[in-house]
Amino acid sequence: MGEGVRLPLKGKPFLAALVVLFALFGFISPAEAKPVQPLDLCSAQAAGVRQLAADIQAHNARPHVFRMPQQSAASAAYNAEKALLESRRTAVFAQLRACMQAMQALQAAGTSPLGLKSPVRRTLDKIERAREQVPSNWTAPPPPKRGSNWEIPKNSVIRPVYDALRKGNPGRVGNIPLRGIARPRVTDRDPAYPAASGRKIGAWDSGRSKVSPDHIIPLAELVQMRGFMKLTPTNMYVLSRAPLNFQWMSRSANESKQSRSAAYVSGADPKWINDQVALENETRKKLQEIIDQLLKSQYRR
Repeated sequence: MGEGVRLPLKGKPFLAALVVLFALFGFISPAEAKPVQPLDLCSAQAAGVRQLAADIQAHNARPHVFRMPQQSAASAAYNAEKALLESRRTAVFAQLRACMQAMQALQAAGTSPLGLKSPVRRTLDKIERAREQVPSNWTAPPPPKRGSNWEIPKNSVIRPVYDALRKGNPGRVGNIPLRGIARPRVTDRDPAYPAASGRKIGAWDSGRSKVSPDHIIPLAELVQMRGFMKLTPTNMYVLSRAPLNFQWMSRSANESKQSRSAAYVSGADPKWINDQVALENETRKKLQEIIDQLLKSQYRR
């Protein structure tokens, strides 16, 4: 007698996500720059689980009682298929779990209404074309010297990927908190500089406070982090715009920082610099952990 395959679901959060998954069987990708949920960004992994469920159902529906030894070959073939399905089951559930955990970590770490973003097809295609030009054995060059900017040279093979991710990043943010901190108001003290300096937040011509959503880890550094170039276009896009990596910074401090550590902002308050360096180290570590998690999640049938 052949044996069927079961599709067990373990863990309450994971089970809850899968309940939503099957309820959203007809999911359609959202428009660009619209906040989405972690499950929306794991659609390939979710599709893998749905396909596996259909294949298991078809396997279990076939006759699996065999007369032995006359039908021993048919029994062996049935059970060999069972073994393959069980191997797939382990892989696809691990990929979906890893993707959900990574996206949930990005969502939770951001503490911001900015939310996770999903690109439209034309943006995905542009990133994919650029990514295809990067050799599989590409390795990042040494980091820049202390105090120098992170840069992607114009002739770098990864420059098209960087350009595709940089365009419109982060886009219009509005008056929302970043990392749980409200947008500074006009005439607020600029925290980047000593209180004795009297420096305050200025105003744009529109009257809004003169601050920018700053990448804590510069995008030029992020795209050169270990494993980033092996991510899918969607994962690259999501990570490059994750709320985790944004904070409000005065325009003057941001221009002084450029694409490097806030430690090199001219005239900055020493305590602010120490806090910024600690934030950079924490954010860099978290981003690398999420890259590693996403690499484990990328769907491969």
